[in-house]
Amino acid sequence: MNAESLPRSAILGYGLGDAANNIGWQMTNLFLTTYYLYLGMDPMLVADIFLGAHLFQALVYLVAGRITDGRAKDKEGGLRRLVVVFGLPMMISVTLMYTIPAGAPMPVRIGWAIATYLLYQLLGALGGVPYGALLGAMTRDSDDRQRLAASRTFGGAAAGVVLTFTLAPRVNDMDPSRLFLPVVAACCLLGSLGYLIMARTTRERYLPPAAPPSSLKEDLRLLADNRPLLVVCLATLFMTNPVASLAPIVAKEVLTVGNPGLTGRVTFALTLVGVLAGVVVAPCSPWLVQRLGKRGTWTLGGLMVIGSSLAFILVRSAWPAVACIALNGIGVQVITPCIWSMQADSVQYEQWRTGNGNTAGASMAALSITRQVGAAINGWAGPAILSFLGYRPGMNVAQDPALGANMRLAVGLVPAVMFTISVLLIRCYPLTEEVFGRISADLQAGRIQCQCSHIRQGTEHQACPGDPRSPHRGGKGTDACA
Repeated sequence: MNAESLPRSAILGYGLGDAANNIGWQMTNLFLTTYYLYLGMDPMLVADIFLGAHLFQALVYLVAGRITDGRAKDKEGGLRRLVVVFGLPMMISVTLMYTIPAGAPMPVRIGWAIATYLLYQLLGALGGVPYGALLGAMTRDSDDRQRLAASRTFGGAAAGVVLTFTLAPRVNDMDPSRLFLPVVAACCLLGSLGYLIMARTTRERYLPPAAPPSSLKEDLRLLADNRPLLVVCLATLFMTNPVASLAPIVAKEVLTVGNPGLTGRVTFALTLVGVLAGVVVAPCSPWLVQRLGKRGTWTLGGLMVIGSSLAFILVRSAWPAVACIALNGIGVQVITPCIWSMQADSVQYEQWRTGNGNTAGASMAALSITRQVGAAINGWAGPAILSFLGYRPGMNVAQDPALGANMRLAVGLVPAVMFTISVLLIRCYPLTEEVFGRISADLQAGRIQCQCSHIRQGTEHQACPGDPRSPHRGGKGTDACA
């Protein structure tokens, strides 16, 4: 075990933090579309709510990144404190999302949905950026980072499994106003406990000094100049997959038409295979990365999504279709840990390239903004597809007979096309394991790369003008090696 190896409690505690994060995310991703539609809201209106709220959160991430990078360094850990301060109120906001009065006039329902969903997105962004930046602050070891990313994926998937067993079997059979609130409130209480355990078991070991908040221009320049981060952001943007958000409706209107007795079991299976994929795949993620590299692992996951999505279009029986969606979910979860570890690697790349080691928050914000734009597209796509296909909102409303076949085609074709683009983009990711190993060795030896390429000449820390400790460094946040 090397000197930087993290204790198991820290790895598990970090995963519990994302289990808490995913109480909110899974409740919105798995069930919120169905909840809104069964309360009678128009599908296109629901799509617009999701689109606007996610774009709003993308803007909040800009503020969250500056708060994270401008935090005060103290013995308690500024990152963990931010996660808890914003995470606990976020749990309350998730509960409020599922308290829409069923008998209220439609404008009241819509206003309630917009207000509570925006509140959730606000608090989720303010707590999510420091949580993501915490991974890079806990360790510089690439293997430990992959273990933390896998723990994060496992924790998030575990939250989804709990929600699946409590809600999915009954979501198509009960009044949503009576079904959701008790379960959501109990899960949010567990999520709050997860944040507190995370704060207790983790520790920032590589926290840079507090710095003034960066400007929007500096954040955008970081994204444009940091090629690894830019590639990851663009590849993440195209991970559009509306299957999860439409699972209850796909089960009812596509897979069990003419056999309503099967609907509950298929809904449960569709939801379970999506979230269980993370539990199955997360422990294997470090093994895959060691053998295929992060870029190769991402490619493998993308090809699994593409193949299973195309197969979903062709199969006609319910259970083979469930198997296709299971493979789809596994492919997504193969990719997910790579996103977080690649983002952390991009921070070290930026430090090696410019000498600026205080970009974790801005880097996480850039990735989070991109993911939110992708989530906006993803959240919009599900209900927008329903609206385009003529879906009629409300519970137990008769649908057009052609709806099932058209939904099957759309749900399979959209992720197949989008993940093809994602795979092509990630092939341009420049930080192979060999390159990143050299960068880590340079940083440990006190060397950085600057614009005049002193690293290739063997220049050490004290002589490199790009080093923030060097008297030759010119100006805040810039590289003076001209």
